[in-house]
Amino acid sequence: MAKLNTLGLAAYMSPEGTLGHDVMVVVDGRPRSVEVKTRQFLKSAATERTRWPMNLETKGDADFFVFIELDLRTMVPTFYVLTNAQARSTFRDYIGGGNYYPGEVRKLIQPNDFSSFLSTADPA
Repeated sequence: MAKLNTLGLAAYMSPEGTLGHDVMVVVDGRPRSVEVKTRQFLKSAATERTRWPMNLETKGDADFFVFIELDLRTMVPTFYVLTNAQARSTFRDYIGGGNYYPGEVRKLIQPNDFSSFLSTADPA
C-alpha cells in the first residue's frame, strides 16, 4: 500500500478478517480492488514456497493482483503486479483450490513494475 501511495495513488488497506480484497486503490477516480499474496524465502526464491495459493472463486473479481516474494535475509520484497486478465491467464485450478506459480508469473511481467496502475491513472 505504501508503494501505491508513493506513486501518487490513494490506497486503503482493508482490516484483517474483513470480507473483500486486501487493498482498495483509486485509479481514474474509481476504487479498484487489489488482492495481495505473499510468499517468503530464506535461501532461494526458486526452491522455497513454490506457489501463491489462491481461491479464484472468492478472490477472482479483484481488479489487480499483487504477488510478493520476500527475501527474509534482507527483508527486500519483489513485487509482481498483474491485471485481472493477466492473473486469470496464469492461474492453475486444482481440486480444493488453485495456484499461481512464480515462474509463470515472471514470464508474463517484469518485477517491480507498477505501470498497470499508472497506465490507466488519470494524468491530472
